[in-house]
Amino acid sequence: MDIIKITMNGYGCEIHRGVLLEENYKKIEKYLDNVWVKNLFRELEKETEIVTELKEFGLINGDIKIVVNDDLIIDTSIKSFEVLVKHKKENIKYPNTEGIVITSIQHQEGLFSDTTFILDGVFDLNKITLVKKDISNKADDILVSSLYCELYYDGELLPMIDNFTDLRMSRLYFENKKNEKEW
Repeated sequence: MDIIKITMNGYGCEIHRGVLLEENYKKIEKYLDNVWVKNLFRELEKETEIVTELKEFGLINGDIKIVVNDDLIIDTSIKSFEVLVKHKKENIKYPNTEGIVITSIQHQEGLFSDTTFILDGVFDLNKITLVKKDISNKADDILVSSLYCELYYDGELLPMIDNFTDLRMSRLYFENKKNEKEW
């Protein structure tokens, strides 16, 4: 039996994207001057109905450590770790809608994942899969590139957390076919 602890620390972001009706835009205007609220999208969802399209949280740059039975076996950058394990890359496209697309990007720094689990057998690094996502904006350009946001062990998703991160920068975008605005 092995006890595994995996931590991911560094700089990354939380991205939320949703669609709202134009008449609901007025309900959230007060947030345009205060985008420095951590979990901003949750606050916006309390004010009006937003159909959620995307929720992602992960590292852009940082380190990963893996400890098995109190022995450190990996301590490297997330980009180097990607070479050591199976990895997948996904592209997330911009939604096709007539409504207003609202995108919240909150850059954060700190501890992104601190997961401990127990295996009945022996830990095998070959059973780890790292998922990296590129998220597109309206013009099919990359809004966020290489967001390491999912880590699997033997097909099971390992949870990531955001309680131990500090908000560093925040952006809120509203877009539709008539206009594009950034705050």
